[in-house]
Amino acid sequence: MDDTARRAIDRALMPLVVSTGAWGVVDAHWLPGPDGTPVVWLRTRTEIERVALEAQPWVEAQVRVILTRLSVDYPIVARTRFEITSLERQRNLFGDGLPA
Repeated sequence: MDDTARRAIDRALMPLVVSTGAWGVVDAHWLPGPDGTPVVWLRTRTEIERVALEAQPWVEAQVRVILTRLSVDYPIVARTRFEITSLERQRNLFGDGLPA
């Protein structure tokens, strides 16, 4: 994956947060997976919000549409994985070092 694709994914994060904010999403980030394919992470405040968002059938499509609109090439979009976590879950896992 080249720098242009990385920058396009970076630009897609804010629109992803804005478009899913009503479902409790407070931020997003991405990291390359083990094979270099992007993994996009959406983070909600609570576990209840995470479970509700994960149950929505449109979430994966929303991620892919926004990536496509912001010029991420289709072969990358097609292989991109996404995950949803919550601040609550991370606090329970890592302790209280995370923002409230």
